[in-house]
Amino acid sequence: MRARPVRTALLTVAALGLLPLAATPAAAHAQSTTGGRQHIAVHEGTDPSGPLLAAARLYCFPTGGDHPDPAGSCLKLAIADGDYTRIPAEHRACPRIYQPVTVVAHGTWHGKTTFYQHTYANQCVANAESGDIFNLTSWRD
Repeated sequence: MRARPVRTALLTVAALGLLPLAATPAAAHAQSTTGGRQHIAVHEGTDPSGPLLAAARLYCFPTGGDHPDPAGSCLKLAIADGDYTRIPAEHRACPRIYQPVTVVAHGTWHGKTTFYQHTYANQCVANAESGDIFNLTSWRD
């Protein structure tokens, strides 16, 4: 006979709309296991107030966005666990011309907020040191 008051209490909670609150911890955990969403911008000069040269959205797991190489970039970010400072550089020769660019990347990676900003000597160096993640054109240098 005790089951009836428990059932009545559950129906009352559901009717009040409080039942979704009980699922919040599970929903938060499910969200933290999703991939990443990054917005990447390349600015001319030594800070992000310079003119915007290029920008792209990069979505990982599932892969998408308007980045020219989302699959390759997501793979490199996955290996580095979303940390731009841990991405292996591509070894290539770049001109020694000082034409600085500042890259700003922000978003989320597996539920964590990410932010990266760095000034490179030129676009070639930015592309090489980021494993081409910051190469936002469809061609490679």
